[in-house]
Amino acid sequence: MSRGDPHNSGKAILYTLGLFASAFAIGAWLAGYAAPGHEAARWISGGLLAVGLVVGLKVLEAAAMLAAPFVLAKMAARWATTGKPLDIRKDGDRHDWIAYLLFIPSYALFALLTGAGVGFVDGGLGFFLSALLYGGVGLVLGAVAAKILLKYALEVG
Repeated sequence: MSRGDPHNSGKAILYTLGLFASAFAIGAWLAGYAAPGHEAARWISGGLLAVGLVVGLKVLEAAAMLAAPFVLAKMAARWATTGKPLDIRKDGDRHDWIAYLLFIPSYALFALLTGAGVGFVDGGLGFFLSALLYGGVGLVLGAVAAKILLKYALEVG
């Protein structure tokens, strides 16, 4: 799939919207256990888990901006030695593991902090158990989200 492929852009939009909707639904569902009977906690929890996806992507952008000078220096050195700035090997996306390594823990940490905040509401699981529940779900949802975002949303552009 090439960048900007019009045939896959609709699929990328649907997958991304579905991912945000499922993150919202899971957050609202978890708030039923962490803060039962509090409607505002459900809305806030769902919204924060959906916004956490954007936070995870911003972590990836920040890492890319920090790595950009090193990548450009490597390209300049390659251009000086071989005459071609880009690597001619086509062995796929070799650096996807870095994106997984950054996105999944950052989303899980955001979910853990969301759970800790929801846990302060009266009734329910409390601060610690709510944070653990949200953090565990954040690990799983972050892994699924990273796979979907890397495969569809980021490749289309």
